[in-house]
Amino acid sequence: MYETFRPRSNFAWAGISILLICLFALNSFAVNDSALKISVELAICAALIAIAGAIWIKPKLVFGDEALEVVNPFRTTSIAYKDVLELETQWALTITHTGGKTTVWVAPASGKRKWIAEQRFGMLGSNVPLSKSRHTQSETMSGSMDSFSGQAAYMIRERIKRLH
Repeated sequence: MYETFRPRSNFAWAGISILLICLFALNSFAVNDSALKISVELAICAALIAIAGAIWIKPKLVFGDEALEVVNPFRTTSIAYKDVLELETQWALTITHTGGKTTVWVAPASGKRKWIAEQRFGMLGSNVPLSKSRHTQSETMSGSMDSFSGQAAYMIRERIKRLH
């Protein structure tokens, strides 16, 4: 059974990018008189749409039965669960395995401002009676379940546990 990890926000960002590129293409028809200028700008639009697709739509993390597949814009890497040595979630999920290190583009560390606010205001409000912080232990922003890197790392750890 295959399961794919890709944040839905990637599709929103891709849609916004492509919409802005299409508006640029429409502007090119409205402003330019020369067919050569229009064709050059349309070629630029096509290249930008391809880049937006490569950055926002193509990256994914595919979980298989025995291995996971990391699909980045320029490279696809297959990593067996038994070969995973370490999962680091500092800026983006980085999988250290027997074949080297692979960064997962689709799992960045997001939610920094939310994490900072929860840590700061949770400590400030901890002396108020009957109030409790959501987090009882200290955790990094990138490792929390509020970030894509933390969610992807959790999914990988759970699959490794199932194999043992």
